[in-house]
Amino acid sequence: MKILTNIRFLQTGGIFRNLLSFINFLEKEKKNIKIVGVRVSSGKNEKCLKEKMGKTKIISLGLNLPLIEKVMKKAQNLSDIKEEYREVIDGHIKAIKKEKPDVILINGTYYVPWCLLLAGQSTGIPMVLHYHGVLTKETQGCQEKQRLIFKEMERSFDRGDLFYIFPSKLTKEVVEKEVFAHKIAGCAVLPNPIPLHFFESKVCNNKKNIGIVSRWSRVKNTEFYKKFAKYNQSQGNPFNINIVSNLKKNSEAKKELKDMVKFKKPMDNEKLADFYRKMGVVISPSHFETYGNVAKESVASGTPALVSSKMGVAETFRKLGLNDWIIEFDSVKKVYKKVKNVIYQSVDNDVREKMREMYSPQKIYSQMLEILNSR
Repeated sequence: MKILTNIRFLQTGGIFRNLLSFINFLEKEKKNIKIVGVRVSSGKNEKCLKEKMGKTKIISLGLNLPLIEKVMKKAQNLSDIKEEYREVIDGHIKAIKKEKPDVILINGTYYVPWCLLLAGQSTGIPMVLHYHGVLTKETQGCQEKQRLIFKEMERSFDRGDLFYIFPSKLTKEVVEKEVFAHKIAGCAVLPNPIPLHFFESKVCNNKKNIGIVSRWSRVKNTEFYKKFAKYNQSQGNPFNINIVSNLKKNSEAKKELKDMVKFKKPMDNEKLADFYRKMGVVISPSHFETYGNVAKESVASGTPALVSSKMGVAETFRKLGLNDWIIEFDSVKKVYKKVKNVIYQSVDNDVREKMREMYSPQKIYSQMLEILNSR
């Protein structure tokens, strides 16, 4: 079987990390499956990407990719967006026709995955959408006109011939209620797996360290990070707040928080295990996430994590009996008090073993292959 999929190299992004984990599984299990990754790029980070993706074939379209922010400012409707990205759509069509995949796996619902969707429609090849990120939620902070165009873009994925993989029941319900406005029949709920190296790390939690791993965007509730850091400072800085993010060196947020938190550059998935085990607790206050790999990886590494109930991973926490680590992030003082309690707790070995059994790459990706094979 040959699978063609979209790639975006972003180390803090869950989509890339999940795809990389899937590719590693295929190579380790020696599955007779070929992955073709299509990337719209100017060539930046090309060498690094190829090193990470092993034998996977990468097609770099090398096209001029207009910035979506600039395109959105002048666009009046979705047709205008389509015209701006016509070259990108055509590039994907050429790649599909050349590779002749058995199935197209679309990762995410943003504008490049949308271009792949439009390209795939013209070829008649079966398509599966791995629903990473609900665009309607991700763009709630945009101006009304832009927000409505983005919603229309996401609604383009509402197709009877498209099969959907949702990482959580929460994601499925939100898409049905707030995006498509109807029940979805052809779909499966498949939680994200945990790479096994997270279970191999030796636990040595520092009870003064609080960890955050996140893209810096509104939906991740970055305003809470700021409030939490300022409150910690007002209490005499009893905790060390460590943030792994994609913030630029000269960003306003870095300048504002430089004396209150320690920023760390995005790191490889393998190095994250070492980061987690050095934390006393990891917090994930997102307004919404289709899943939330960070929290589950942290717990697998032996470090407690606090998550929002608006995250798909909360479903996993409930299955593992970790209900007490699900909290609303509506009050900094309340969360701070919770952190002071949880940071001195530990993750039971029974919980980690249960996670290894339920969410191993072998188990989750075997199910994913069954879905892709059935298309």
